Amino acid sequence: MTTPPGYNTLLECPYEKAHRIQAHAMSKHLFKCRKNHPNQKFVTCPFNESHRIAAPEIKFHTQNCEDRAAFDTYKYCISTGSGTVPESLKKPELVYNTSAPKDPFKKYRNRNHSDEEPEPVQKSSLQSDDECWDDMDVPAYNPQKYCEKANVIRKATLKTPSEKKAFYESERLRLSELKLKE
Repeated sequence: MTTPPGYNTLLECPYEKAHRIQAHAMSKHLFKCRKNHPNQKFVTCPFNESHRIAAPEIKFHTQNCEDRAAFDTYKYCISTGSGTVPESLKKPELVYNTSAPKDPFKKYRNRNHSDEEPEPVQKSSLQSDDECWDDMDVPAYNPQKYCEKANVIRKATLKTPSEKKAFYESERLRLSELKLKE
């Protein structure tokens, strides 16, 4: 059985040097230990929340932090492929999909109708799409109105016994009328 990362590594608490904490529990420990040492002022590393550094040393730490490498890899992973442009001026290439959607059943349709010409695929763009999902002219969904017209069983809740009796009588009539319509 392998040991999860951070369970074998012991880190030193910045608030009290005698504290040795496993890496996976460091942020929890720092939260508790900070309450016990309110006079000590530390700055949090921008690359790792569990790094607490004295304010004058933060600039040196951010230049040499071991977690900065992961951040830099994430930040600078996109490249254009041209080696002549300096790294500071490189911009990522944006790729637009302008091809028409593929028909997954095309090969099956061509098998059944081999003597017919396949239909040409029409190119469409998102700007010419007439479908609008932001149309607000549609009335809001009312489940009570739907249930009154549909063949569903409703329950009388939070009603007095006399109200329940009247409700179930009206439900019996409503359901019988719906059965006659079918």
